[in-house]
Amino acid sequence: MELRVRHIARNVLFNWFGTIANLAVGFFLSPFIIHRLGNVAYGVWVLAIGVVAYLGLLDLGMQSAVLRFVSKGHTQNDHQGASEAISAALWVRLQISALILVLSAGLAAVFPLIFKVPVELASDARKAILLIGIKMAITMSIGVVAGVISALNRYDLQNYLSMVQTAVRVIGVVAVLRTGHGIVAIAVCELIAVLIYNALLVWVAHRLYPQLQILLNKPKRETLKRIWTYSSYAFLTTVAVQLIYQTDTIVVGKFVSVAAVTYYAIAYSLCAYTSQAINSMGATFVPAASTYEAAGDTNSLLMLYKNGTRATLAVSLPILITLMVRGRNFIGLWMGPQYSQSSGTVLIILCSAFLFVFANRTAQAIAFGVEKHKMGAIWAIGEGVVNLTLSIILGRRYGMYGVAIGTMVPSLFVNLILWPGYISKLVGLSYSEVVWKVWAPVYLSSIPFAIATYIVNVRFPAHNLMVFFLQIIAALPIFFITIGLVFHSYVRSELLPKLKYAMLDRK
Repeated sequence: MELRVRHIARNVLFNWFGTIANLAVGFFLSPFIIHRLGNVAYGVWVLAIGVVAYLGLLDLGMQSAVLRFVSKGHTQNDHQGASEAISAALWVRLQISALILVLSAGLAAVFPLIFKVPVELASDARKAILLIGIKMAITMSIGVVAGVISALNRYDLQNYLSMVQTAVRVIGVVAVLRTGHGIVAIAVCELIAVLIYNALLVWVAHRLYPQLQILLNKPKRETLKRIWTYSSYAFLTTVAVQLIYQTDTIVVGKFVSVAAVTYYAIAYSLCAYTSQAINSMGATFVPAASTYEAAGDTNSLLMLYKNGTRATLAVSLPILITLMVRGRNFIGLWMGPQYSQSSGTVLIILCSAFLFVFANRTAQAIAFGVEKHKMGAIWAIGEGVVNLTLSIILGRRYGMYGVAIGTMVPSLFVNLILWPGYISKLVGLSYSEVVWKVWAPVYLSSIPFAIATYIVNVRFPAHNLMVFFLQIIAALPIFFITIGLVFHSYVRSELLPKLKYAMLDRK
């Protein structure tokens, strides 16, 4: 158990390392791209990415199935079963990739008409969508190998490869924008980076799991059935995620304006960056839960839920509180004062939902890991449909604020009512124990930090980013001291002995 905890912790740290690198890139690159392209061209770029992203739904949830069955096969030394699973997934996804290329061509043709793209940008928009479609087709087919690296818990290698891809992309994007090019050149840079990344993926996966044999023959019917039984609900979850998080910008572009997409995207990007950091933790819990379930270790599964949820909240709450209380100040310093009011208001609404979304990240990971994700998928679809409906209705009346509210309302219902009750049955807790013993101590610990953050924002508003971040660093000890006091007995009886064990073991 101790070794497994250390393994999970190592994976989380490597995922954070990769996430921090991506956040740093996004932090510095986003203002550069927006100011180089302008609000309209950047809005077109965001819409192009968002529209093509819907083709990712054709994955049918197979990436999750690859992770599950390769992890299980490797743990049980069933290399043939693992090989059959990934071969079947690749066989299906190669055909899907061909379909993506055809659909991308169709989207490129109608895109300028649907969103009323300015005439001077219409041609570039079409070319960019075609290039993004090619990039997605490559990721859809060859990218299936990424599931092998995740299944073997080698998130360190996966993050190294992602950093190579990021470096290639950033160097290319900065170079082409400095020389006066636009969204087409950015799309070319993205495509080159993906080609390099996927080539490295194949090589690393082969070195890690040489017993894995990938064949392009038509897979057995029972193998396809086994994969589809698992992936069908993962697919529904993916559809829901698209409806919930990718539809907003499209609704804003269609019912508000293309320029308004930029204001909404700035706010959403901050939530997305936070989500990346939290998901980098949750991703490591899926194979861990699968391993515990395969070994029949229910106690470790329960501890994974408790500690994973508390850790997730401890990381996410300071970020979300800062964004809600000081988001307008930060956006004004980061992007420019013209964005602070509108984007800041959208940010507050979206963060209100994420306060409870992150409380269920570990629960969702466990449900996937033990193949109990059916109900979550159904709820996610319902949330997505209600989200889209409310966003359109409220967006017509209240603009992009209405779109954000349409996202917030169903999210609060699913994450406050449905998920706590479901995970309590999976891990052997009651609903009240989930809320009051797992969630509440961390939420209560955040109150002093929230008060301090509010006082600093009112009395000492930052006038540059350096001062802003120094103020955050100065306030953070309040949160962690409070956490330490609330979980004093846990720190002394469980956390410190584990740290001592890890240090002695290294010696």
